Amino acid sequence: MSENLKASRILHEMQEAGRIQMENDKPSVDDLLDRNLALMVNRIDMVVSRAASDDEEIAYSSNACPSERATLLRVYNAMAGEEQLAYASSIWSIVNFKTRRIMKAKELNMKNYKLAKYRNPFGDRKFRITEEDEQAMEDMGTFKVGRDYMDDNGHMNNIKYLEHVEELIPELNEGNYLKEIRLHFMKEALYDEEIRIKRLHKEGAYYFRFYKPDGEANFECEIITS
Repeated sequence: MSENLKASRILHEMQEAGRIQMENDKPSVDDLLDRNLALMVNRIDMVVSRAASDDEEIAYSSNACPSERATLLRVYNAMAGEEQLAYASSIWSIVNFKTRRIMKAKELNMKNYKLAKYRNPFGDRKFRITEEDEQAMEDMGTFKVGRDYMDDNGHMNNIKYLEHVEELIPELNEGNYLKEIRLHFMKEALYDEEIRIKRLHKEGAYYFRFYKPDGEANFECEIITS
């Protein structure tokens, strides 16, 4: 029996499409790592049009977008035939992981990439967790960053954040799906760190904030379900 396809799985496949595009067109993720450079995500904004089954045939694609200064832009599509099942936009930085210096976008030579126009599905609308919201959040416990959480840069993979969020949204057990997803990454979670999760359900939306062992917030998101 098929189940609803989770948003974390859709996002994983989208990012794999981005990795494949970089591998085919060069420079690849490995090419950057050889130069001590790593891509670090700052924001992901994603909309899902409907529930999809996990055995449905879906085509994933990704393109870099014209970028400048220290910001790299990328968009993603998930298509079920001619239907756009999901769309996402993302903002990245390129970092020298030895010096910790944020590099200019030109450090990633994109002349071989097929570029797409950047579009955020939420336009200029932002979300904000206020101090009052933070005080109202309920403590949802902790988890430890294991080796299977790690990405190429030695930090917790961004998909893992969304997987933990999905576990804490009751509606998903009733057949609903995540239709609006806004992920903000603030500080890297490292191997063996214990991360605390807090949650607020307010005005039809879920807000989550993750905290590192020293109490510093390292991730926050806004989620709206169907």
